Amino acid sequence: MTTADQQNSRHWDFAEATLEALRARGLRPTPELYHVWFVYFAEENPDILRVIDAVHASGDDLAEDTLLQLYYRYIFDRQAADFLQRGMEDFSILVEHSDDCLTSARSDLKNYGDLLGRAFKSLAKHQDVSPVLGEVLDQTVEMKGTIENLHTRLDGYLKSITLLQRELDETRERSYTDGLTGVSNRVYFEEQLSLLAVEYDSTDQPEPFCVMMVDLDQFKAVNDQFGHRIGDEILVLIASMLKANIKGRDIVARYGGDEFAILLPQTPLADAMGLAADMSKRIAAREIKAKSSGASYGQMTISVGAAEYVANEGGAKLIDRADSALYRAKKAGRNRHFAAE
Repeated sequence: MTTADQQNSRHWDFAEATLEALRARGLRPTPELYHVWFVYFAEENPDILRVIDAVHASGDDLAEDTLLQLYYRYIFDRQAADFLQRGMEDFSILVEHSDDCLTSARSDLKNYGDLLGRAFKSLAKHQDVSPVLGEVLDQTVEMKGTIENLHTRLDGYLKSITLLQRELDETRERSYTDGLTGVSNRVYFEEQLSLLAVEYDSTDQPEPFCVMMVDLDQFKAVNDQFGHRIGDEILVLIASMLKANIKGRDIVARYGGDEFAILLPQTPLADAMGLAADMSKRIAAREIKAKSSGASYGQMTISVGAAEYVANEGGAKLIDRADSALYRAKKAGRNRHFAAE
């Protein structure tokens, strides 16, 4: 089965699980509710996973209002921001071009008005000419005022557009950021991975790049023993330590639950394994303490799987190979870093 066939099969599985979840809970199959459950089963958004899993763990069921809140908070915002951003960019270009045209027209009209003013003074003694010229001059002054007014309005539009674009940029940034840890989320990671794969496959002499999948060892036991609040603090700390070890175009993303993904452009496998060893050593040596009380929770370790991109394999296959290496690291006893075979 090809990678594309595998992806199609997985999507049908997600779709069937989504419809079953809607039926089992007596929910309407609206696009919004369907989208939330599909994202949950596809594990595309860590925040949606965390909320739904927490509700399940409490023994409660998800109300339609809660699911709609998840949709508008974690799914709709990004799609709307992308749509509005494209529209605002097009409108901004139109207004800027109009502003340029008006600026040029204003300058030309001023020159024309000055010329008429000089001509009027010269021809004022000719009674048969000066009334006509005076009327033309009055109309020119009126038109100049109209253009000035329109120019002022366009300046205001440009300022409003600049403000909206800034707000949309901030919305897009939030939609690409994991709400808990502050690192990138899975959506952004997979988009950047896809772009990097296309760049690699379309270049005659591409630069190597790698993906690392990172999993916290025994994290479920930590949650069970100390609670989800401490677990969240640990996730934030580990995310910051992972981010502190990367540079340049490298990306750290929360991939789902306690799993992180790292994209390493311009990096061969040997260098990625060196980075994995260094990160593992630093994290294992760090004592985990509660922010509020300073109580110690001991040390955490990570397991890492790394894979280097192979031409035309696609991002999904690369992640699968890194995941397989991660699985071997966990099976070998954890606190290890393995390269894909």
